[in-house]
Amino acid sequence: MRNNLEKAFSFIDNKSDEMRLLWENICKMESYSYDFEEIDKVQSYLEKEFSKAGMETKIYDFEGSGNSLVASYKGENILPGVAFMGHVDTVHKKGRFGENPVKIEDGIIYGPGVLDCKGGVVVGFLAAQALKHIGIDREIKLVYSGDEEIQHSTSLGKGADVFLNEVKGFAAAFDCETGFVDGRIAVGRKGGAVYKIKITGKGAHAGNEPQNGISAIKEAAYKTINLEKLTNYDGITYNVGVIKGGTVANSIPADCELQIDVRFRTNKDVEVAQKVLEDITNTSYVEGTTAILETVSLMHPMEKTERNMRLFELVKQASLELGFVEPKECVLGGASDAAYSVMAGVPTVCAIGVRGYANHTLEERAVVSSLEERAKLLVATVLNIPKDFK
Repeated sequence: MRNNLEKAFSFIDNKSDEMRLLWENICKMESYSYDFEEIDKVQSYLEKEFSKAGMETKIYDFEGSGNSLVASYKGENILPGVAFMGHVDTVHKKGRFGENPVKIEDGIIYGPGVLDCKGGVVVGFLAAQALKHIGIDREIKLVYSGDEEIQHSTSLGKGADVFLNEVKGFAAAFDCETGFVDGRIAVGRKGGAVYKIKITGKGAHAGNEPQNGISAIKEAAYKTINLEKLTNYDGITYNVGVIKGGTVANSIPADCELQIDVRFRTNKDVEVAQKVLEDITNTSYVEGTTAILETVSLMHPMEKTERNMRLFELVKQASLELGFVEPKECVLGGASDAAYSVMAGVPTVCAIGVRGYANHTLEERAVVSSLEERAKLLVATVLNIPKDFK
């Protein structure tokens, strides 16, 4: 194994400049989650690069959404496969980072998606090539989404299904999401959902006939208070983040809309939260109001499992053997596609992409050298996976 590791690491070092340039190039291709054309350009660019590297590729083409991309080295397939996961959509609209969106200074790369998650996309590709170079008895697969940041809402959940279907039966999955500078590795993540409650009352003049009005905003206030008081910071949290209602101050508002963010730790919690929201929606605190509930988006939680912990221990072992920082396990508040590999029954760890700071901000940055470091960590971990691992 030692010879294989040295051979793989030599390959990674020799590929370093090429892969750093790829990282920079795809980050210059700004791919906001709702800019489907730009997302598809990134996926097409990557597909060509993967094909040139000898991978079999497949594009999942979704109407009205960014596409998903799958690529693989089939190998001998004697043992269950390994997947590296990620996404190419980013949170900022094109142009927010200025005319030259990407820059590199003092070993740090700045720009849209450098950390979340295009650096991780390249980490997975580099690790896959290194494993192919030394030859292993497992399929190595890349699964990259085009609408992760918006909970697969534009693909109507089909982007999530790609992960469920493509990694089923695999030995392990590594979601190359935002890595932390301190080396933390996620073994679980909260899920998240966005809901709307649309409330209808009755409009009236606030001065001449207030008694004839039914305030939708007043109903919204009751619903907000009764919903948010159910928040449990160790379980399900509810946040009414947006309220839209009324037209002018001297009119009883006939309509109001609540936009609600819900976070949960388990898939059972998803059902509990749905029931709570249905009950709140169907309860009229102000007589005469009606309301309807709409699910805008849903991202399932990455449940912390014993399988995930066994894979984490392999990552930890590899990291220590390589002289890297000792990783600590963590459960994160933000959702990711690692949820779906776990739901498929695959041992999974997340946040194992390039390390950096400030994702989802205009100060997003990553440590350039962490590209090779994380690729080596993935390779070493995969080589440590026992034949009977599950």
